Amino acid sequence: MFATELAVFDAIDVAVPVTEFSETSSTQRQALIIFITKDNQYLVDGEKMPISSLPEWLSQKKQSEPTFNSVIVRGDLNSSLQATVDVLGACRMAGIEKVKIETEKPST
Repeated sequence: MFATELAVFDAIDVAVPVTEFSETSSTQRQALIIFITKDNQYLVDGEKMPISSLPEWLSQKKQSEPTFNSVIVRGDLNSSLQATVDVLGACRMAGIEKVKIETEKPST
C-alpha cells in the first residue's frame, strides 16, 4: 500500500506553496489527501471528482470508517483560492474536523 501511495504522489503534478513555517506531521500518512491541480480539478484517491460530489463522498467515507477525520489539501500554487475554499467547505459539510493545507519549506 505504501508503494501505491508513492506512485500516486509522483503521478500528480502539483507545485505546493512554499513557506518557512511549514511543518510535517506523522498524522499526514493517515489523512486523506485531496489534490487540486493547477487547472482546478479535484483528485481524491487518484480519481477526478467534481466538487459537487465531494461532501457526500467524504460523509460516506466518514460513516464507513469511523476513525477517518483528517484531510490534507494539496493545492497547486497556480490553482484558484476558490478551489481551496470549495474543498474546505466540502470538508466542513461532511463534518471533517481536521483539515490542513499542505505547504513545503523553501529549499536552501
